[in-house]
Formats: sequence, C-alpha cells, structure tokens
Amino acid sequence: MAGVAEYGDGWGTDLSLGDTDGDGYADLAIGAPGEDIGSVADAGAVWVLRGSPGGLTTVRSRDSNQNSPNVPGAAEKGDRFGGQVRLVDPNRDGKFGLLAAAPGSWSYGGGSLGAPSTDAQYGAAIDD
Repeated sequence: MAGVAEYGDGWGTDLSLGDTDGDGYADLAIGAPGEDIGSVADAGAVWVLRGSPGGLTTVRSRDSNQNSPNVPGAAEKGDRFGGQVRLVDPNRDGKFGLLAAAPGSWSYGGGSLGAPSTDAQYGAAIDD
C-alpha cells in the first residue's frame, strides 16, 4: 500500500463504505487529513481499499490527494484533505464516487457563492 505511517497522519479519521467499481463488494474510503504530501505538512490524503470475496484488500487500492489528477486544487499546508470522506451513489448506477472534505482549504468558500465568508468553514463537513 502506498505511503508511510507517520505520527499525526490521522489515518482512519473518517471512513466510508460503498462499491466504487460495481463488482458487488464494498470498498472502504479512509481519510488521513494529517498526511504530509512531500514537504507540505497536513495537506491530507484519502485511500480506497477494494472489497473482494475474502474481504478488503490492497490489490488495486488507490490513494488521492489534491496533487492527484482529477482532484481539484493543490496540496497546501493545513488543507486537511480527507477530514471527512463519503462514498456516494447519487445516480444509483451501483458505482459509488468519492467525496472528500478539505476543512482547512479556503480556495473556494462561502464568498464564492455570495454568502458570508468570515469563519464560514465552507467544506469542513459532509452531511449524509
């Protein structure tokens, strides 16, 4: 599995189950908001372990952070990407997609929507 365990990673801070590849087995999203990305402290990351007939496996597991392709933004100090994770299937096609909160990121906030932005903590939590 990619990555190295370090003090303060917060690996497992939040968890979510859902079938991301439509194989009929639940996959597990694991948030690690304290993960350092290179020299960027507490940028955060998320891992997805695959479900299989024998349970969870690291085979075909993947990790993502804000420097990963198709993930908005960039890894910045204190973003805490993965502070909350949810696997959701809004179109009910049987393939769950990953939502990840970055409670320390302020690149897109309430002000972007014309709402109050001072201490708004936009994106700090994902409700079910």
